[in-house]
Amino acid sequence: MAIGDGFTSRLLGGLAEHLQDAGIGTWDPTGAAYSSNATAIVIRDIPAQPDRLITLAAYPLGTNLPGMADHRLGVQIRLRAGQDPRDCDDLADQIFDLLDGASGLTWGGIPVKDIVRSSYTSMGRDGSRRWERSENYHVDAMRPTSNNTD
Repeated sequence: MAIGDGFTSRLLGGLAEHLQDAGIGTWDPTGAAYSSNATAIVIRDIPAQPDRLITLAAYPLGTNLPGMADHRLGVQIRLRAGQDPRDCDDLADQIFDLLDGASGLTWGGIPVKDIVRSSYTSMGRDGSRRWERSENYHVDAMRPTSNNTD
């Protein structure tokens, strides 16, 4: 398997594309540098620039049913934006409006059954005084394996 071909990589890459298609941010899977005025979308990284940033990371929830391909995982969306806290909140609101309650999507070739935000919190300011926030979503997707086929 090549880098980026795994379930989590395809799911997060598909989410990044979904956010970009909605005009919320810019996704470059090659990891190229973003312009200073971009809202960058990255996987797990927290680069110093640009100021506006969307970082995606997945984590296990442990709620899968034995034998079933239905797979629930958590997706943390970490946000950073400007000196005014409303900038960060507005970015989070755009993402919430796009994702919460969504269903019937396909991200990276993976059927996504539904999405719901489970929590969020302000993270205060970073060392450059930009506001940060963390959003957590539960994502139900199909992940068939040799042991989970239905």
